[in-house]
Amino acid sequence: MLTEILKLLKERGPMSLAELARHFQIEVSTMEGMVETLERKGRIQRLETKCSRCKGCVEVKPEDAAIFRYLER
Repeated sequence: MLTEILKLLKERGPMSLAELARHFQIEVSTMEGMVETLERKGRIQRLETKCSRCKGCVEVKPEDAAIFRYLER
């Protein structure tokens, strides 16, 4: 699954945690663990957005504010 996430991000460009979870039809919490692994390994990067530092609000859910991009090796 980690390879599939990398492939998708490489093909489509940056995606939110929620978009990734929807694409693979899994829970956000499950996807979160996978992207954290890829981030730790230096394969993807969490992009800074104006909402990425908060805990969410009425307008933006945390899983929508967490945007990830593929990192070329």
